[in-house]
Amino acid sequence: MTDNGERYASVAAAFRTGAQSYGSFGAPLYSALCAGGAEDPEIIELATHAQLGAQPVFHLLTAIHFLVLGHPDDPLARYFPTLAAEPLPAGEAWPAFQSFCRARRGEIIETLNNTTVQTTFADRCATILPPIVWVADAIGEPLHLIEIGCSAGVLLTLDKYAYAYDGHARIGAADAPLTFAATILGDPPLRIPRIASRTGLDLRPLDAAKPDERRWLIAQIFPEYRQQREQLEVALDVVAVTDIAKITGDALQTLPGVLAATGDPVCIFHSVCLSYWTAEARAELDAMLASASRGGRTIYRVGSEPSASFSAWNKGHNRTQGEKPPPSGEITITRYAGGEVDSRIVATNGVGQPFIWTGWGE
Repeated sequence: MTDNGERYASVAAAFRTGAQSYGSFGAPLYSALCAGGAEDPEIIELATHAQLGAQPVFHLLTAIHFLVLGHPDDPLARYFPTLAAEPLPAGEAWPAFQSFCRARRGEIIETLNNTTVQTTFADRCATILPPIVWVADAIGEPLHLIEIGCSAGVLLTLDKYAYAYDGHARIGAADAPLTFAATILGDPPLRIPRIASRTGLDLRPLDAAKPDERRWLIAQIFPEYRQQREQLEVALDVVAVTDIAKITGDALQTLPGVLAATGDPVCIFHSVCLSYWTAEARAELDAMLASASRGGRTIYRVGSEPSASFSAWNKGHNRTQGEKPPPSGEITITRYAGGEVDSRIVATNGVGQPFIWTGWGE
């Protein structure tokens, strides 16, 4: 099979998987569109223009969502909860979707060629906060934060919000623009850390002050996820007035220079980012940070990523068979000191379940 043939077959399979998975994620519109797309060679071919290494069907659907947000009078807009208070049934959207794709094929391909998947959920702040607080407790503060795969930089503003974790007192300012409700079992460290500086690394960092770039981020939220969309819109307002240094390029190339220019204590973090890297790239990151620690510097890296076992299971299973998945998410803390690497899983969760904080251990 040629490379083009393999790409087409892979995208067609992604449509079939999407018809099942998007429904289970509470996104019936995308589920219905995937069911139609799986049977339409023209739509499958269109999705082959999506970003390599990412989720081609999601990239295509996001590009179309982005364009629909810019053309709210198009008939397809009536099926998007983003634009319609009472959207038409998702199962009836396919003809309007087909027509939209044919009429705007050039715009869709241009959008795919000039964007990357940079999904941002503001409520991920509630997941990344406890391990960053743990690092602050370990090495002091104010922390210099560096995020790999920052998108617009929402997670770099985690100290600007309030948090209401089940079973714990609310933390954060009384007038915080957002309060994230969350559940983390166990005994995680919970407080608002002090931040000295914020630096974001991304292949294409986004500017929260630019309407089109904001719209691209909003388009990556499933149309049915109203609360998450509203949270992101508020968080982008916060980001727009926060001092964040954004560095464009491959993090493996830009991080050494950023680290050299950043004071201590420093904490690097990432959320649903390194899971898209190759094993070789992740190993190179470890080696680079270990090397940077040889001069007596201690560096911490916090990760919130799908577990390797879940990623392998998710690629190979059939959701209709009712297989029980392994733990889906992991929060890791990695310490680099004296050239040595010590990485530990400090929390895990199951599909649709809260994280269980187990901590660093002895």
